Amino acid sequence: MNKILHRVYFDNLPPYHDPFLHYLETWKKQLPKYKIMRWGHLNIDITVNEWMRRSWEARDPVFMSEYVRWHVLKEYGGIYLDSDCEVLNGKLFDELVDELIASDEYDAFVGVEEFQNGHPTAQTVAAKKGSALIEFMHRLYSASLSSPLWYWRAERGLIGPQLMSLYFREHGLEETKGFLTNLSTPVIVGRVKIYPQDYFSPKFTITGTKLNVSDKTCIYHLFSNLNVKSVDPEADKHRKHPLLFNEYCDYLSKLTPSVLSKGSVGYAYSVRGKDGRLDLLKLIKLSLRHPVYVFVRMAKKFRIGGSRVY
Repeated sequence: MNKILHRVYFDNLPPYHDPFLHYLETWKKQLPKYKIMRWGHLNIDITVNEWMRRSWEARDPVFMSEYVRWHVLKEYGGIYLDSDCEVLNGKLFDELVDELIASDEYDAFVGVEEFQNGHPTAQTVAAKKGSALIEFMHRLYSASLSSPLWYWRAERGLIGPQLMSLYFREHGLEETKGFLTNLSTPVIVGRVKIYPQDYFSPKFTITGTKLNVSDKTCIYHLFSNLNVKSVDPEADKHRKHPLLFNEYCDYLSKLTPSVLSKGSVGYAYSVRGKDGRLDLLKLIKLSLRHPVYVFVRMAKKFRIGGSRVY
């Protein structure tokens, strides 16, 4: 398996401007030995199947990328990341890739989007060439979904995580309908290793206020959902001006209590008392629960190594 990072963005279609290039810089910085392959209208055949033709005619780049990720993984193997993914811990992620390369038990890995819903991550997928999951997904888009079913892509949720659940359902996850609900430790299903939420999806939804962060967190996904046309003003602001993970944590820490719910990051990550002063006991407790988060915040504040830490 080649260490390739695949990125898909059609900058010739709305919203045209690529707002996630600063996320791409973290790929380069955190995974400097990986080859980055960028895919778009200049090197993708938009007439390859009915799904792509219909999506092109509808000027729907998000659903074009839904097919392209499986196509390039089938052709090259490697890792696919959504363009709105930030690499937080390249060393750990590279270790997971090395484990995949060396394994005889599984040919691909994914995560879950959120602990309770257990949706597999179509935004972070690593696979060897010939992976059964990749072949399954590629066949769906090339055959079954290259039909009038295309109309149901948004109406009935015919998108990556839901379609991937069909694969896992075919491989024994019938009780949960193919979803990895309440997953707390990695499991292997159908030669795919599935990691818990904290690995690749520490935040769920674009303006989520609860973070699932641990020393295993290596990818941050914004959940920009550019296919959704109408969103609230706050979500739209984050789509147009996406924050890096540590910046988003700062944003959450400044939200007023009326915006936050109990258990949200605004409460859980607060290290100040009611008088606004630093509470050392809270800081110690936070360091024990979320050491990676505290390190990133401290590194940013004091610019460890003379440069900003992402």
